[in-house]
Amino acid sequence: MRIVKHQLAPMSALERAFPWRSPRDPMNRVYEPFADANGRVHPKIVARADEVTATMLRHRTTLKAIARDPDDHRLPDTVTNKQLETVWPVLEASVAAEIRRLIRGEALKSPPVRIARVESEHVPEHEQVLVGQWGLYFAKWPPNRSASRRPSLLNGQILGVYMGAVLDDSDDLAYWEETYSRYPAYALGLGDGTRYESLMGAEGAANAAVFANTATKLVDRPRGRGQELAIDEQRVNAMFIEFVVRVPLPNGGFRAQTIGAVAAFENAFDQKANPYGSVFVDYGETYLPNLNNHS
Repeated sequence: MRIVKHQLAPMSALERAFPWRSPRDPMNRVYEPFADANGRVHPKIVARADEVTATMLRHRTTLKAIARDPDDHRLPDTVTNKQLETVWPVLEASVAAEIRRLIRGEALKSPPVRIARVESEHVPEHEQVLVGQWGLYFAKWPPNRSASRRPSLLNGQILGVYMGAVLDDSDDLAYWEETYSRYPAYALGLGDGTRYESLMGAEGAANAAVFANTATKLVDRPRGRGQELAIDEQRVNAMFIEFVVRVPLPNGGFRAQTIGAVAAFENAFDQKANPYGSVFVDYGETYLPNLNNHS
């Protein structure tokens, strides 16, 4: 076991590893319902990988609202609800295909993203603390001139799924908090308010999706009490979309497991707005106190 005290480091082998990890040994073992005696994906699950399906849990309304808002440049306001609705099943198929790949431990021939160090010119002055840390970038930059060939949400493609230990058991969560001093810096809450609610922590083992930074701006605190960070939606160019994945079990049947998949908005491919090909996600309002406490 390793204890991460400062920051995660990328490991190429994890880009083809099963995303749901064991809370007790995330680097070496998959989440227990899917594991064999050695902590690897159970061979019976591998044999049934073709049975995996994925369903969008939510965010349909949010994405439609983004497209309707003329001041929101993440999606073009020319995109209709009908066009977006044709994207949902393609996204679901993309997530299911990605989970099948990870169950089998197969490598991607052409990954859509890469992990690289953040350089000073990549971020504004108030985010210079990120310089030298890891960030997520498009592997191909400048982007393909043909919009239909870009790894975008509108093309039904994802950039990857979030890897982390499943922390849905209270004892596992307590153990995690004691072991990893950076928690909840790399934690992702999923399915809040639904029966598929889940929490994943990536402090122990992480893939590329985990290294996506967010984009912030400085805003004035109430009553003139200085400034604080807020999400900069003009620079955010990707989001975690939640899916419920039906994963086959060794003894028959399926288990519904929630996952977050990173999907890129159209503004991610705007070279003027995003000159360095950075991928910025919005981790949500609940994440802002963590940013402000460490700013």
